[in-house]
Amino acid sequence: MTAPPPPDNPSPHLTRPATSAFAAFRRRHHTPYHRYARTRVEDRRADTAVDDAFAELAACWDEIMRSANPAGHAWRVLHAAVAAADTGPPQAPETARDTLHRTLPPDQADAVVLHYRLGMTLTSTADLMGLEVPAVAVYLIMAERALPAAAIRDLERTPAP
Repeated sequence: MTAPPPPDNPSPHLTRPATSAFAAFRRRHHTPYHRYARTRVEDRRADTAVDDAFAELAACWDEIMRSANPAGHAWRVLHAAVAAADTGPPQAPETARDTLHRTLPPDQADAVVLHYRLGMTLTSTADLMGLEVPAVAVYLIMAERALPAAAIRDLERTPAP
């Protein structure tokens, strides 16, 4: 299932330049945000979580753009929306991927999902999460030390959504 396309005019509350910047941000980030959400929750809840995250981002877009790290701020909003959607019963038997967010700190688990599960490069992972590449590399090394080697291999072999 592919992610639904983002709307052209995300919020009537934004000024025109802010609307254009937000629309560009949404077009660039919608697909990776949706892919990430689908690794954590089933499709319907993933769609809702991503929509909720973008609605929250639109509501405070000017503030986000004034922050020191807009991408990091946006990632935290998405992470919180997905975590809130991940409150229902598991959809399938537990896998190594399911234990990541219960076993590792959130940023480590997210870096593992993006890099190993979704096959993103270190640079793409860092950009999406609003981190520096060395920070992502450290998160991955720490996760590799904390997880059984089989868990990482399972993530690499499982087809990404």
